[in-house]
Amino acid sequence: MILVYVSIAVIVISLGYFGFVAFKTIKAAKPAINQLNETVARVQRKADTLKVESVQLTECQQELVEDINDKKQAVSFTVNAAKRTAKTLAKLWKIRPMAKLARKKKTRTLAY
Repeated sequence: MILVYVSIAVIVISLGYFGFVAFKTIKAAKPAINQLNETVARVQRKADTLKVESVQLTECQQELVEDINDKKQAVSFTVNAAKRTAKTLAKLWKIRPMAKLARKKKTRTLAY
């Protein structure tokens, strides 16, 4: 019977010691856990900031692409207008004034 009481006492003492060691370990680990939580919060804030900045970058990129396309169209229109101007000037150079044609017709009718 004494063996049973000694066994129970050993179990109670071991459970008490286990509780003491567990409490001490939790108390020692609490600052490290808090530091990890703070680190996770900082990383999350930085990730959110990066997400917002990437959205802003995408919007700015789209605006730049639209602006470049608008300017490209404006330059293309100007270049095409310049090309047409050269052709128009060549056509105008070939056109004879009406007064000059009228004089030629008079001279032809007089000569016959």
